[in-house]
Amino acid sequence: MQKVKKILVSQPAPADYEKSPYKAIADKFSLSIVFKKLFHIEGISALEFRKNKINLLDYTAVVLTSRNAVDHYFRLAKEMRTQIPISMKFFCSSESVAFYIQTYIQYRKRKIFYGKQTTADLMEVIVKHKDEKFLFPCSEESNSDVPAAFAKSKIALQKAPMYRTVPTKVAGELDAKDFDMLVMFSPVGVRSLFENFPDFKQEGRLIATFGASVAEAAQQAGLTVNLLAPTPTSSSMVQALEEFLNDLSKHGWDLPKIAEKYAYHKASASTANGAKEDLKGKDAAARARKTIESKVAANKAAALAVIAGKKGGRIGQMARAQK
Repeated sequence: MQKVKKILVSQPAPADYEKSPYKAIADKFSLSIVFKKLFHIEGISALEFRKNKINLLDYTAVVLTSRNAVDHYFRLAKEMRTQIPISMKFFCSSESVAFYIQTYIQYRKRKIFYGKQTTADLMEVIVKHKDEKFLFPCSEESNSDVPAAFAKSKIALQKAPMYRTVPTKVAGELDAKDFDMLVMFSPVGVRSLFENFPDFKQEGRLIATFGASVAEAAQQAGLTVNLLAPTPTSSSMVQALEEFLNDLSKHGWDLPKIAEKYAYHKASASTANGAKEDLKGKDAAARARKTIESKVAANKAAALAVIAGKKGGRIGQMARAQK
């Protein structure tokens, strides 16, 4: 393939592009990066929300994992003229989301808790308040692992869709065919690509996706995912992108030489996971065998010691008798 010269990143441009890692990548590989979000957030109306028969005041705690969730929770409360009591507890996925709540309420007067970043971190905090009634504001398309984490911990949680992601019309502003690589962050972005460009064909273009759900959506749309982020060595898309382009340039922009390292293969991924589980099972079995063997050895040694002690005692008695 030819050298990558132009990339479409389906996100808004960084606030300070000149100091962003994307600018560093553009300079390093002499390429152009265009930012254009392919979808936008649309709030669910109060009338539509009421159809779900969810009363905000029936819950004593709210789980917030994004700024969108914060915005639309307080928007709907305002539209439905619901006064959120000062006793309401807020559990946030990160410190930044927790501080963002200050947009709507006085932080110091509220009971606000947050995890470090992951759902596992957040659950460590939540299990200490498991008797609360939890509400989870989210999008209609949410594939968050929060509900599963609550179910695993046997804590009740009510999902409350409050907004949706909607494809944005961009066909008049750009042409997907002008790019050598498309970077996608949402299944809705994949849908938007084909709604805007019904005749789009990947041909020699590279497709990068962040997260398995986006990769699966791209694959179902007939696209080949060349870069699936995060990678084992890169936690963000921009890091994975730089790693990918580094490898690609080192191999003379010969994609087949690095394809297997970065591509998304659902079957092989599940096979790998299965192999890992098998390995864990074998390791556990080996540890169990070692534990049993060590216990048997210890019991045997103890028994021999007892027998030796008894023999020693009898020999001593015989010696004393002969005297």
